[in-house]
Amino acid sequence: MRRPLILAAITLGVGAAVIAIPTAAPAVSADDIPAVQEAHFDVIDRIGNWDALAPVSRLGSIVGDPVAGTIEIGWAGHVPSEIRAIADDAAAEGIAITFVEQESSEAELLSVAYDMAAAMPDEGAFAIGIGRDALSVEVPTEAAAEAADVTPIPLEGEVLTVIDEAEAAAADVGATVTVEQTDTVPANAAAVPLELGAPIDPAAVVVPKGTARTNDVSVLSGGMRVQTQFLSGAFVSCTSGFTGFYAHRPVIITAAHCSDYADNRLVRNAAGTTIGRSDLVAELNDGTLPFDLGIIAASYEARTLPRIYTGDTSTVNITGAQTTWPPEGYQLCSSGQVTGWKCDLTAGKAYVTCYGTPRGQECMHVQLVRSSGANAFCLGDSGGPVVSRPTAVGARAVGVVSGIRGTGGTCAVEGMMAPISQLGTVVTGLQVHSLP
Repeated sequence: MRRPLILAAITLGVGAAVIAIPTAAPAVSADDIPAVQEAHFDVIDRIGNWDALAPVSRLGSIVGDPVAGTIEIGWAGHVPSEIRAIADDAAAEGIAITFVEQESSEAELLSVAYDMAAAMPDEGAFAIGIGRDALSVEVPTEAAAEAADVTPIPLEGEVLTVIDEAEAAAADVGATVTVEQTDTVPANAAAVPLELGAPIDPAAVVVPKGTARTNDVSVLSGGMRVQTQFLSGAFVSCTSGFTGFYAHRPVIITAAHCSDYADNRLVRNAAGTTIGRSDLVAELNDGTLPFDLGIIAASYEARTLPRIYTGDTSTVNITGAQTTWPPEGYQLCSSGQVTGWKCDLTAGKAYVTCYGTPRGQECMHVQLVRSSGANAFCLGDSGGPVVSRPTAVGARAVGVVSGIRGTGGTCAVEGMMAPISQLGTVVTGLQVHSLP
């Protein structure tokens, strides 16, 4: 589907000139990393929120190293005194912030990236990486596309014209465009292929029961195993993300593709009991800020809890939600019905990713994550919660599982998450349920 442009502050890469805020930032132990990351996230949210309220966004990449206690913040143009004051406050807490000069802000590069995505042929899957004053267009090879059962995108004719136009637009804001053919393909991580109206073998939607609780109805949490009914009548299996509220209605925040990018789809738990219907997909995925996000609107009588399942009965509390695009370099955890609860993820750079569907592309803003273990995500983990590493109190909501980037299999060491930081920006009144 063709998407309108977005001009929002999210993540980007770094440039050349460096302005340092001096401080002594000693390395920390692995046990201290969760608390250190929370302190970093608080500082990053302050900077991101200030930039979001400015007349023109100038924020670039944010790359952190929680072990070294450092944060690199890309900035296009003069760094305002208010931002420097936040960095001074952070230095007093032992967080060393370095400002890195960039030619283009992330908002400017996102505009170019979405123009390019909207102009590409309306089939096939590809991704546009955002980083270092540059866009990297990653197009699967013909063999990779065929292995993943998506339409190949030939680098010729109309595609080359689109790339030439993007190069000119990027040059206008001081950035470059590169093109690379890859052996990996981005794909959403629902349990079965999403083919509108096509019959789906009911046996194909049965995935191994891992950590997601299967039978909650009136008391809802994140990390549950849920199933959404597609137009074919079959139920496609995903994982619930975070509980929340929309006005006074209890909801579950999950991935848009889990409902085939449509509202009013019936959703049940794995025990077969209805828990709600998909909603707000049009606003969150089809509007001016396209994200792989939607909600399950539960009954007004349902009660949500600020927690996610990490096992059949074990849980982690949700202490809050990140309000800026997740910075690169930080350690994350996820809970999926297939891969289970694990804390082996590291946040990577931002992407505009277009998943291939029989109706054409579905393009949205996501972020890469990499696993230090066997897999980041597997099919069936879609919609599940991605959080910061928990402290003794709980974890911060960061995103939901969107997809995998692999070679056509059911799992991949690289995954895509849909950050939830823009929820309140896109839909007023929608919020994550967290501890008071």
